[in-house]
Amino acid sequence: MRIASVRIENFRGIRHLDLDLGEVTVLIGENNSGKTSVLDALKLCLRDLGPSRRGVFDALDFHLPDADAEPSAADPIRIEITFSEHETGEWGDALTGRLNRSGILQVDDRERGHVVLRVTCVYDPTSRDFAQNWMFLNLAGERLAKTNDRALAVLQREVAYYYLQALRDAQYHFGERGPFWRSFLKDSELPAEKKAEIEAKLREVNELVTTSHAGFEQAEKELRQVQDAVPLAAGDVVSIEAVPGRIFDTLAKAQIYLGAENGAKIPVKRHGEGTQSLAVLMLFAAFLEAWPEGAPVIALEEPEAHLHPSAIRSLWRLVRDFSGQKLISTHSGDLLAEVDVHHVRRLARTAQGIEAFRVPAGLLNDEENRKFKSHLRHANGDILFARCWLLVEGESETWIYRAAARALDMDLHREGVRLVEYRQSDVGVLTKIANALGIAWYCVADNDDQGEDSAKAVRKNLGSAGEADRLVLPYKDMETHLKSNGYDGVYARFGKGRKTRAAAVAAAELEKRGEQGVTAEIRAVLEKAVSLARGE
Repeated sequence: MRIASVRIENFRGIRHLDLDLGEVTVLIGENNSGKTSVLDALKLCLRDLGPSRRGVFDALDFHLPDADAEPSAADPIRIEITFSEHETGEWGDALTGRLNRSGILQVDDRERGHVVLRVTCVYDPTSRDFAQNWMFLNLAGERLAKTNDRALAVLQREVAYYYLQALRDAQYHFGERGPFWRSFLKDSELPAEKKAEIEAKLREVNELVTTSHAGFEQAEKELRQVQDAVPLAAGDVVSIEAVPGRIFDTLAKAQIYLGAENGAKIPVKRHGEGTQSLAVLMLFAAFLEAWPEGAPVIALEEPEAHLHPSAIRSLWRLVRDFSGQKLISTHSGDLLAEVDVHHVRRLARTAQGIEAFRVPAGLLNDEENRKFKSHLRHANGDILFARCWLLVEGESETWIYRAAARALDMDLHREGVRLVEYRQSDVGVLTKIANALGIAWYCVADNDDQGEDSAKAVRKNLGSAGEADRLVLPYKDMETHLKSNGYDGVYARFGKGRKTRAAAVAAAELEKRGEQGVTAEIRAVLEKAVSLARGE
């Protein structure tokens, strides 16, 4: 079973959010944009919630519109999770039968199966506590009356929700209490005769060690005196286990060692944090393969944590191949550079609250999709984190606008503005994607024939915005513009074939001159991009 969509209302920072999920979904957005809240909401409903309806929410889970608001007066938390067949018959007869017997299966007019779970929580003034409830719905959003308390347990048996947070402690995960490693330490698979044989050999090894070490003999002698004050066993009062004598104790002390570059074998918990984090992910993958239980839904928060950029790009192929549905939140442009943009859900704060944006299927044809993939790998995926794209023709413009921003004391990174070159890409594709993902954009084109071609592509994607808010053709080209504004001496030092090098030197000169060296046209472009990034 796969989660098709989730609707979240009045949960933490989220007032109202509708989010559709695929087999792989990558959540991106600024800090406090709701990524962790989405993963937590699913965890509370699919893993922590029990049939007894005892609370899993607390006061801080309610959406509070301002600093003076009280949870007791807040609107109810409501979370709806919809599971759907992508194709008719996808769930199979056995699963469909179990869901149908529990009374929660709904079938649409295309004979596809659906299950809709709603979880709510509201302050109850009578009990002076938060009252939590859950129910299953029909396709019209109405409560199913014939389900019983076992219905939730049926769903949770069919769907296993796993959540690995960004802080992955290898010492915990690879310890005997670790939720995944613990499963590998069970001795229940050992035949009784094999277990007896192993434990006999362990006793032999233990006796060899203890009798060979003189210090143990002295320790035993002194410890026997304990029975002079406290009654102990009738047999051997003291025994030393240098090697555990029971297979259970031996397995509990098993450790994973990873080889270092010098050939030494080092416990995984003594490696660097990046290696530890990756090892936990791979342990989790092994757990999923060895103990499949229900249809796994895997939530991974920042799988790239502590990893080198080159390792992050390789990591995506590993994570992509995990079994089950994957929900991944990330802050890594390197990871996004490897991800199909159709997997991305961008969460952003708008005037209406937190909203989810995506590139819908069918928006791009195959060639447009290929172009954007190539652009993303070249430019790094962090452009998808921007609030506004300043679309410029090429490298020369990038040099100049960056220098001008510094001269004007504008911090483009802080403002969320990213310079995006479109000469080697397709400005029409870039504007399509920006619109779909809710990223503001402003395009600067040369006022010549080539620039007019770019402007035509841009005008097709203005949407409801006016042209003045999306497009400007402020000069014939950057070189001519700078030459006519006091930088002719810089360009005189370079031949025609060194345009980009000349722009780099002109940028250095512009920054040196400071605010006075920035032309009115260039200033206006930067101010417009910053204004759009601020939502003004």
